[in-house]
Amino acid sequence: MAKSKIGLIIGHEYLIRVRKKSFWLVGILTPLAIVAVGVLIGFLSVANSSEEIQVAVYDNSSRLSQRIESDDNISFIPIAASMELDSAKAMVRNSSVDALLVVPSDTTVQYAVIEKGMTVYYSENVPMSVQGEITSQVEKIIQDAKIKNLGIDPETLAKTRTDVTITMVDISDSGQEKEESDLVQTVKIVLAFALCFLLYMFMVFSGNMVMTSTLEEKTNRIVEVIVSSVRPFELMVGKIISSGLVAMTQVIIWAVMLTGLSMAGVAGVATMTAGDKMTEQALAAAAENPETAQMAQAMAASQNPDAVSEMMEIITELSQIDFLTIGIVSLVFFLLGYLLYASLYAAVGAAVDSPNDAGQFVLPLTIPIIIALYCGMTIIDNPHGPVAFWLSMIPFTSPIVMMVRVPFGVPVWEIVLSAVLLLLTFIIFTWIAAKIYRIGLLMYGTKPTYKDLWKWIRQA
Repeated sequence: MAKSKIGLIIGHEYLIRVRKKSFWLVGILTPLAIVAVGVLIGFLSVANSSEEIQVAVYDNSSRLSQRIESDDNISFIPIAASMELDSAKAMVRNSSVDALLVVPSDTTVQYAVIEKGMTVYYSENVPMSVQGEITSQVEKIIQDAKIKNLGIDPETLAKTRTDVTITMVDISDSGQEKEESDLVQTVKIVLAFALCFLLYMFMVFSGNMVMTSTLEEKTNRIVEVIVSSVRPFELMVGKIISSGLVAMTQVIIWAVMLTGLSMAGVAGVATMTAGDKMTEQALAAAAENPETAQMAQAMAASQNPDAVSEMMEIITELSQIDFLTIGIVSLVFFLLGYLLYASLYAAVGAAVDSPNDAGQFVLPLTIPIIIALYCGMTIIDNPHGPVAFWLSMIPFTSPIVMMVRVPFGVPVWEIVLSAVLLLLTFIIFTWIAAKIYRIGLLMYGTKPTYKDLWKWIRQA
């Protein structure tokens, strides 16, 4: 009988929320908004970087103006040192150029005056990259001059430069050696951040949903009718499960839409890239022999062995990651973490009469979540350290922290111990929350304190 009532509550609560227009608006518009913001940021970045900055070089030393090189974004324009400095500054004021680089006169062998005496004049704000580019090029010029003055051949010195590569090899307990590339490490880091942030959003979103639902029914006095036919514990469990299902539905909609939009975007970029390569090959063939242009287009469109080989290499590297274990462990802590916090949020919703009164009880619940999120982002550098270990054992922080650790491999005994502790904590606090829920659900007109909650726990 109890199961049927809980099932009815779950179905009723789930359908009420899913049938709301706001649910579908949020479900559909959120992924579109994320993609739109990403496209906008990318467009603005490209538009911002595509604007060419013109920098006039007023070189009193005659040692730099001919050696500073322009690029696609910054154009360096040498001007005669015979020009008056005020006339050169006027070029900036009337927007003939974006900035003016003034290089002081310097005859020292070590370029000591130039090192500390350069000035850039501008009338409008110039990108920070301009200062960085000027500094980088001048440092290189001075460094080469100092090397030459020391009698060292720059070409010989260049041969001494090297690029050290370190191969990371994971030695498992079974004696197998797994070589991890930079790609694998990057995917693990991204996966850790994604799982950590996803659980954080899920717990906060779903917990507040449970609390708001309980608070609305209590405020509207509907709960008095409900508890006449359903036990408070059944009502709490039904709300927790239904809210979790609603949140999971929302997440699935987002995941499907974001995956579809991402695949469409990747396919579009790949098509454009393939089209560009095909056009280049066709033009090259046409230049040599117009009759072979069509053949070159067909070959370019149908074959791209380099891309296929690169894709296979990526797939081989990613196969080193145990996605199945990561998924199973993440799901366990995902569910247990949600159930723990959802029961506590439900108790808060039953205890208070308004959202303002809920603040004093919600804050202690959110502090462990925030600590876990912050620590999860910092311990990613050492996911097996003592801080990571103990935070993954504390039930209130373990769900999020374990999400960070699991992509990097966690000993089975640690996973089991953490899950058992989290399960026991969930059972204990669900029992406590049920007691608060049972009494607080029918309490009106009073602003409860922690002392009152403790009294309800003892009386129920």
